[in-house]
Amino acid sequence: MIDLSYDFIITLQKEVSRRFGVDSVTASDCKRLSLAISDETGKLVSETTLKRVFGFAVTQHSFSRYTLNTLAQYCNYKDWEDFQTRLFTQSTPGEVVQDSKWAELRSKGAAVSHYTLVTLKNRSGIQFQNTVSRAFSIAHMERFLEGTYPATALIAPSGWGKSTTLVHLVEHFWYSKEAKYPQDICWFIHAHAAGSLFLRGLNLSNWLDDQLSLGQRENFREYFRTHFDKIGGRLILIIDGFDEITMSSDKLKLMYTKLEEFVYSNDEYPWIKVILSVRNNTWSEIFHNDHRMPPFGRYWYLGPEMDEETNINIPRMTEQEVKSVLYNHRMDPAVVRTFSESFLQKLRYPFYLQLFCQLNTGENTFINEHLSLFEMVSRFVQMKVFSTNNNNFKINIINKLLEVLDYGKRGQYAEKSELLNKNAELFSAYKELLSDNILVEENLSQDIMFYVKVRFAHQFLMEYFMAMHFVSRGHHQTGEVVFNDVINHLPSSPFRTGIFKWMLRYAINNGQQESIRQMFHLSLSNIEKSQLLEYLAVHYQQEGNREMSLKSIFPHGYFKKYPLSKILNDNFIHFGKRKVLVALLELAELPEDKLKIRSILFIMSSLQLDAEQCEQELHFIKKIVQREMTEEELWVTPYDLFLFIYEYLKFGIVNESIKDKLYSYSRYLNGSTRQAPSVSHELVFRFSGFAFALLHDYGHLANYSKRIFECYPALVYQKHDPVRLSLLSWQAYAAIGQRDLKTALRISRHADLLLKNYSFDHTNGRHLEVLHKLIQGYAYMLENELNKAIRLIESAMEISQKMDLKLLMMMALQLLQKIYTSLKAEKQLHITRQQLQLIGTSTSFKQLDKLREQ
Repeated sequence: MIDLSYDFIITLQKEVSRRFGVDSVTASDCKRLSLAISDETGKLVSETTLKRVFGFAVTQHSFSRYTLNTLAQYCNYKDWEDFQTRLFTQSTPGEVVQDSKWAELRSKGAAVSHYTLVTLKNRSGIQFQNTVSRAFSIAHMERFLEGTYPATALIAPSGWGKSTTLVHLVEHFWYSKEAKYPQDICWFIHAHAAGSLFLRGLNLSNWLDDQLSLGQRENFREYFRTHFDKIGGRLILIIDGFDEITMSSDKLKLMYTKLEEFVYSNDEYPWIKVILSVRNNTWSEIFHNDHRMPPFGRYWYLGPEMDEETNINIPRMTEQEVKSVLYNHRMDPAVVRTFSESFLQKLRYPFYLQLFCQLNTGENTFINEHLSLFEMVSRFVQMKVFSTNNNNFKINIINKLLEVLDYGKRGQYAEKSELLNKNAELFSAYKELLSDNILVEENLSQDIMFYVKVRFAHQFLMEYFMAMHFVSRGHHQTGEVVFNDVINHLPSSPFRTGIFKWMLRYAINNGQQESIRQMFHLSLSNIEKSQLLEYLAVHYQQEGNREMSLKSIFPHGYFKKYPLSKILNDNFIHFGKRKVLVALLELAELPEDKLKIRSILFIMSSLQLDAEQCEQELHFIKKIVQREMTEEELWVTPYDLFLFIYEYLKFGIVNESIKDKLYSYSRYLNGSTRQAPSVSHELVFRFSGFAFALLHDYGHLANYSKRIFECYPALVYQKHDPVRLSLLSWQAYAAIGQRDLKTALRISRHADLLLKNYSFDHTNGRHLEVLHKLIQGYAYMLENELNKAIRLIESAMEISQKMDLKLLMMMALQLLQKIYTSLKAEKQLHITRQQLQLIGTSTSFKQLDKLREQ
């Protein structure tokens, strides 16, 4: 980095840019600029050196005098000294030259800080103008600056956005048109500059003395204490990337000792403040040793966000911050709204958000979130593990961790001592894995015992390395033997599903089609198969230019033997999965499979209050039922029920013919059977309840659901079955209608317990969760427990908004409207009515007011 005594680097940059004929030099200009300088001066300044000068690459040393002289000569000055002398003596008419020591120091600090700002902005993984200022950091810094602590630190792993956060802070507080504290002196430097001082035997105090050209017996602290009237504010020293210097642990500890001396010697000078950014593993290794000492807590402000186990005090980005970055990146808000909660949770880690933005730059269009996640993780591992110098050591550590964890059987945590086993050659690689957020330490040490746990930073990293372990055991061939190896080793769980997704991706990328087919007749749960099928459909939908289509993978008759209807579930009821369902229609060979897919599309459109799409799906469902479905012992067909619901919502009419069929259920629901209900039965069981609810016939609503459980006793034991959960919701709603609130709450609480362990992806298929929350909130409202009711209904409404479940959101708003009316909360009532009006104007279902009476 630059020599900190140079105040004129920024001006030199501008002069070189002007001479080159551009407003500002870009990284791509540096090669041509190098040739231009050579032609003009006869001297060579390399492209790499120019990138360092203009902040596109970091350097660990000062610029050479040769470089500065050559650049000055390119700008028609004799040399670097001539450039500084002439610039210093030049002043515009009317300019007042200040000779205050404080002003002098502030001027120098501004020059250095500006260079650091430019450098970090150019190095930002996301274009800096697309990044956002973190709300927590502003609050953290304000508490620190107004308090008595002399030092603070932003502590987090590599790629967490520490440098970007500091740039935003420096601009917010000190270097912008609306800077909050423009009177302060702010020296913003990179650790390479500080390190060069420390390793030359200097300290920060000596260096600051030099900047003021003070005598040998003077120092800047005493000078300003003596001339207190000349202090214009605080002196803020900010060191970014304290540990991002390639040096031995001993030298890093020397740097810390020098820094510690400076911080602790400022006890009597509250106007001197130090701010660091440091990786959490360095904090744990070097700083943490002093953490338990009494002075530490008095000198270092770590903030309320500090996690003592992981040594991180920068929280993950908020969902809104993530969306703001994506919007700044020119991503379509309509696309961002399709992101599932789990995907947004992953993007809250800044490094993954950076990779995602890089995947969607230039001509690249949005990649489906499932594919994006796997691509992001794959690139991350490639960059941080496989493409590094000590990759063999890193892979050995990761394999050892998997072995200690018994490949997922022993949980996620291993003891550090067991992992490294005093193997010194692994220490450097281990530190890098911590620094790069592949692994995380959790320090549970006590005064009498040292105890540190190690885990993968994220579960999907563990899933990746687990999948690659099993693939390597199969000699890099996936197949039934490898798959059964995983099945026999791990129980059904989201973790196991993640492993299978990675192996499916491996099979796709390596052309192992037989392995893909084998996956879908394994002894996996239907939930697991549904997620694998979705990933497969998304992949071939995205890769539409491939010669091999999704349909060509599976031979004719495959899905007659392995019906899609057994795999598809409520996890597909999500507005972002419409294209996936349409793609799966190509694979459907059985009428029941086609009916299941079209019914999901109709349900989705109904929940979104998309009347036009509902009408289209009804058209297809009618054809399937009339032409392809065999006669079943059903009192009403799925098409009849869907048409009844559509006509009621669209026109406010009751189809009397279908209503007569609806009430004939008692002739069919008698006796009991062990036979599992067909697709048609499931649809009728679930949506007859909706029809009775629309008719406000609570007696039949309760009776028909009771009859179904009697006819299909096995349903009682299928705790997570969507049919059972739907029937429970109708039973609870019927109890409310009959004013049996005790029964309604008992059923609703039971359903709530089941839903907490719901085996869906927890990002989709949440309409049943919302429905149960609304029913439970309704019961609490009738019991006059309004606070409980509001909390539940607002929670349901929040989920509905994210999932675009307008019908359920409207029901939530209508309940809130009743509560706010009874409470005479005029402001909340006005907002609720506005939201209801917005929903009403967004749909051609114009008879929704009839639902107000429910």
